[in-house]
Amino acid sequence: MKRVLMLWVLVVLSVFGVQAQIPAEVTEVMTRCQTAMDNPNGLEYTMDMKVAIGPVTLTNSQLVIGGKGDKHRTSMTMKIVGMEVTIESGYDGKETWVMNRVTDKDTVRISKGNKMKSDDGVDLDMAKDFKKAKMKLKNGYYEIEYSDPIDKSSEVKRIVFKVSAKNYYLQEMRTSAKGAKVTMTITRIKVGLKDDYFKLDLSKYPNAVVVRE
Repeated sequence: MKRVLMLWVLVVLSVFGVQAQIPAEVTEVMTRCQTAMDNPNGLEYTMDMKVAIGPVTLTNSQLVIGGKGDKHRTSMTMKIVGMEVTIESGYDGKETWVMNRVTDKDTVRISKGNKMKSDDGVDLDMAKDFKKAKMKLKNGYYEIEYSDPIDKSSEVKRIVFKVSAKNYYLQEMRTSAKGAKVTMTITRIKVGLKDDYFKLDLSKYPNAVVVRE
């Protein structure tokens, strides 16, 4: 019995040891950031994303991401080796729609229900995958660096969030994996979105092939 109790004590201590490496002030800032980015009135942010290996930029992308409750809308333009790809998608509460454009051809797919959860852009939950964190305040921003991934096989070994000390909006996220660096920088934030914002306007794609599923 004593041996079993000792094993339980060791397990509990090890769990608290991992949690203790994430300072309480870091958790508080990230919680406030999540609340700010989940504004109940709706929030849209424009983000530039760059993927590079050393000095070589592989892709440049711009994303415009909006959300309000379970409704979401995303527009992404990506340039890869001289080719431009545009993808727009959304869920208006009833239908999911996706528009793909490669070169000058548009295809729009429409389906009932929320068929695809918006997972573009920044993912604040990534912070939960790390054991350690440190934070510094500089020029009006909290810079939080997470390290030591819980999953030792994880390709992402380090992640850095930059959060406004004034309103707790996210400003930037940086990750590194397999020599590639991904930098996501938010350049504009708009608060307050009407429900029409999430609806598909087919008049914007007069020559598109429309597929209803």
